[in-house]
Formats: sequence, C-alpha cells, structure tokens
Amino acid sequence: MKKIRQLKELLVLKQGLQEDLMRYLVEEFYGLYKYLSNGEHMDEFVLAPQQAMILLEEKGELNNLLRNHLELEFQEEVNLEGSRILRIGLLCAEDVQLCYMIKQ
Repeated sequence: MKKIRQLKELLVLKQGLQEDLMRYLVEEFYGLYKYLSNGEHMDEFVLAPQQAMILLEEKGELNNLLRNHLELEFQEEVNLEGSRILRIGLLCAEDVQLCYMIKQ
C-alpha cells in the first residue's frame, strides 16, 4: 500500500506505473488540489492523512478495505487505454478518501 499526500510522492511512482494509469492518478491529484487547496502552490500542497490517495498493491489490502461496508462510499471500475483500475471511496473522518487498485 502506498499513500500519496504530495505531488512529489506521486511522481516517484512514475517509473513503476503504466503511462495511462500515471496520467489518471495525476489528474485525480490535480482535482483534489483544486478542491482542497487554500491558495498554496502545487509543490507545497499536502493532503491531510484522511484525504491521502491510497494505491493498493495486494489483493489482501483490497479485501481488508472492502470488509467494512459502513465506510464504503462508492466503488467503480475505470477503464483506461491499457489498464483497468478499481476506484474506491471510503468515508474517513467526514471526508472521502480515494483508493485505487490495478485490476489484473
């Protein structure tokens, strides 16, 4: 599991992710920046711990996440050019935390 709270943390993942998935995650981060920033520059913007983007790496992490149905806000499959991901929203401290799992 990888937690992404800053743009630089996301950009570090660029080496290990497909290009279409990386583009999608960057767009998601920019959306959160537009919605949650308080005027700080993109390089200074940090998501609160309960707002961090979570990239799930193992099926067990996904199973643990989906076990608590009360926290599950939504679950959707996103088809990209060369990959599919599961996008999950969890209710966390009155915010929705976004989690992503690459579908094999």
